[in-house]
Amino acid sequence: MTALLLNFAVFVLLVALLLGFYRLARGPTVVDRILAFDAVVLCAVGLAALLSREWRSALYIELILIVSSLGFF
Repeated sequence: MTALLLNFAVFVLLVALLLGFYRLARGPTVVDRILAFDAVVLCAVGLAALLSREWRSALYIELILIVSSLGFF
């Protein structure tokens, strides 16, 4: 059951990531592109966290911190 939920969450985040990239490319204003970039960074951090949990590796915690801090700046 946990594996099914984890796979579903990864799928949802991948779809959200693709939609964010679409909005990033087609955003009519700069504000739309900034918000889309924030959404893409958030989805990337979520995917890294889920994959870290699925692969049972703590090495991705550093990646999560780096990507989230780059998204912040």
